[in-house]
Amino acid sequence: MNDPFQINRRMVLLSAVLVFVIVLISGGISVYVFSDRELIGAISWTTVALDVHERYPTQLDWDALLDRAMDAMMARLDRYSGYVEREQLEQMDEELTGSYYGIGVSIIEHSQGLLIMSVREHGPAAGAALLTGDIILKADTASLAELTGIEASQLLRGPEGTPVDLTVYRPTTDDTTTVTVTRRRIDLMHIPFAGFTPDSMLYLRLLDFDAGAAEDTRKALDSLLEPGKPQARGIILDLRGNPGGLFSEAYRTADLFLEDGQLIVGTDARSQWDSESYRSSGKDMTDNLPMAVVVDRGTASAAEIVAGSLRELGRAVLIGDTTFGKGLVQGFARLGDGSGLRLTISRYYLQGGIYLNEFDSTLNDIGHGLVPDHYFSFINRHEFPRRLENSLLLQEFAIANEEEIIASGPEFRLGDQWVDRFKEFADDNEFSFVSRATRGASLLVDIARLDRARVQTYKLCKQLHGLSQKHDLKQFSKYADYIKMRLKQVAYERRFGIYRAYADAVIQERTEIRLAARILQAERPD
Repeated sequence: MNDPFQINRRMVLLSAVLVFVIVLISGGISVYVFSDRELIGAISWTTVALDVHERYPTQLDWDALLDRAMDAMMARLDRYSGYVEREQLEQMDEELTGSYYGIGVSIIEHSQGLLIMSVREHGPAAGAALLTGDIILKADTASLAELTGIEASQLLRGPEGTPVDLTVYRPTTDDTTTVTVTRRRIDLMHIPFAGFTPDSMLYLRLLDFDAGAAEDTRKALDSLLEPGKPQARGIILDLRGNPGGLFSEAYRTADLFLEDGQLIVGTDARSQWDSESYRSSGKDMTDNLPMAVVVDRGTASAAEIVAGSLRELGRAVLIGDTTFGKGLVQGFARLGDGSGLRLTISRYYLQGGIYLNEFDSTLNDIGHGLVPDHYFSFINRHEFPRRLENSLLLQEFAIANEEEIIASGPEFRLGDQWVDRFKEFADDNEFSFVSRATRGASLLVDIARLDRARVQTYKLCKQLHGLSQKHDLKQFSKYADYIKMRLKQVAYERRFGIYRAYADAVIQERTEIRLAARILQAERPD
């Protein structure tokens, strides 16, 4: 029996041919058709497909053929355009709606299943007493160990009100239990923390620009700047690692900090319908408080619109590292089978005609980011902290010692003995760190030996290698403050939630936040 989906796709081809035949026999219009290379190409492609369908001697998988054809066509465009599978499109719908239906956890792949990295406060998983560090082994009867993260997470999602039986292993107690969690709508968390730093700066961490981000930002500002609350001396908007999201959410967010009539962002496109300019339309909610935007190489797309527009309009200074450099806008088209196309439809520009992508960048993928006014090297992007984070040992140690860490008090006074204890724990778990410098020095030693270099040259290479190895051994002490901050952050988030983790561990200790506060204090006219 023929697959109805395949029949539908064949009908698409037949319909396309019919349309072109009608055009061709429509008199003078055919002159235009034969003069347009794009239409001729479309006719040729449809003719080939129809000929293959009618004459090829064996049954063909038209799903696979058309998917490969679309992939090949999209491969000639920029890397942000492409064919989107149905499952991916469903996830992209979250950006447009600002919510999903599930149990309220963030997870990563684990050899045994899914490791819970955080639990949404007041969500279904929190109500079932699931904790950060738990490992979900099964969803109903399906084992999650052999599945990819995307495949496994799909089993946790489902229609609102439907139950899922989870088999959960808790490493801290070595217990395995089964709990029933009822799925419900989970609003995306755009702002995990908005509050005051110890030096009276309003700090707002914004994770993305999916649907609802601008409104959540407005609500946060409104609640923190209302009469009776501490008076803010400046604003720190943290866009580190913000990958962007919806174009509309970006300019609406920037609008909150601007007076009326200023150009936030404009778009250039092939179609005049996609060429627009967007200007601020209200009053600066913050009454022009000094403002800093924290950015890094993960700040991209819509996040660059906000950071760039505020900087180019003289509203804020940028602190951190050069941003990603994506000045393109995507549109989405849905296909009948639930899949879709993501297509670059325009470039955006900022005040002063500043583009992040050159004219030919949709083909050549040329882009440049926003260079900050004040450069800062983020510790969590350094080689050793990245290696620690990827090992997940910080999380494991903090969870295992949660009670003792929390007992140290909110003033954040973990002593250096915690770094020593963590190092022992890391050693017990066979953690090792060899820096790029040490690997390079080791290569020099090998080359000197194989090339039979002079004795003095070989000794110098060996000496360099030894110095680099000693430096690697000092990484725990070098990053002691970062390790202590992360241990407390993990323990507090597991016990009290994300907000308390930021309030009691993050904003008091993150160097970039303290730097932003100092810069704003220097710029504030008192």
